[in-house]
Amino acid sequence: MKALVLLVAALVTAGVAQSARADGDPASDYLLGTKVFLPYDAKFRPKQSAELTGLIASANKAGFPIKVAVIWSAYDMGSVTSLWHKPRTYAKFLGLELGFVYKQRLLVVMANGFGFNWPKHAPAAEYALLAKIPIPSGPAGLLTAAEAAVKQLAAAGGVDVATPAHVTTPAQRNTHDREIILVAVLGALALAAGARYLIRRSR
Repeated sequence: MKALVLLVAALVTAGVAQSARADGDPASDYLLGTKVFLPYDAKFRPKQSAELTGLIASANKAGFPIKVAVIWSAYDMGSVTSLWHKPRTYAKFLGLELGFVYKQRLLVVMANGFGFNWPKHAPAAEYALLAKIPIPSGPAGLLTAAEAAVKQLAAAGGVDVATPAHVTTPAQRNTHDREIILVAVLGALALAAGARYLIRRSR
C-alpha cells in the first residue's frame, strides 16, 4: 500500500511539473506554495539544496519573509524564454505572477545576475548589495550565490540568519523513516512474543 501511495504521489508531482513547464513559467507555480524554486535539470547536490532551503526557512521564521527562484537554464523559464538572462525583468514579472497571494521579497538568481522584487518598495539598496556578490559557475555556484544573497539581504534588514548546523536531505529523511518503521515493527514483534510467553506460562 505504501509503495502504491508513493507511486501515485510521484506521478502527480511529475504531472504538475510538466504542466507547469507547459503553461507559463514553472517558478510562478511552485512558489505559490513553497519558499524556493530549484529546477530539476540543474542536478544540484542534495546537501547544498537542503542547506539553501533550510536557510530560507530560517529567514522567514526569523521575520524576514523572502522567496527565492534559482534559474539554471532557458528551459526553466517555461513559455517566457524571452526573459532568460534578464533576472531583473523576470523578478518583476514573477512578482506580478505571485502578487495575488504574495507581496513580500522575491529573489531571482541566474548565472548572469540577480533579480529582486518587493511590491511598493524601491529596490535600489538591494541591487547595490547584490551587485557585490559573485556568482560562481555551475549549479553549485548558483546555490552558493543564492545563500550569500539571502544572508546579506537579511542582515541589511536587521535579521541575522545562519545556515542551519544540521540539515537533512530527502534521502536521509527516507532512511530515517525506514529505520523508525523497522524499530516499530521489531518492537511490536517483541511485545507479541512476550505476550505469547506469558500466556503459555499462565496455563
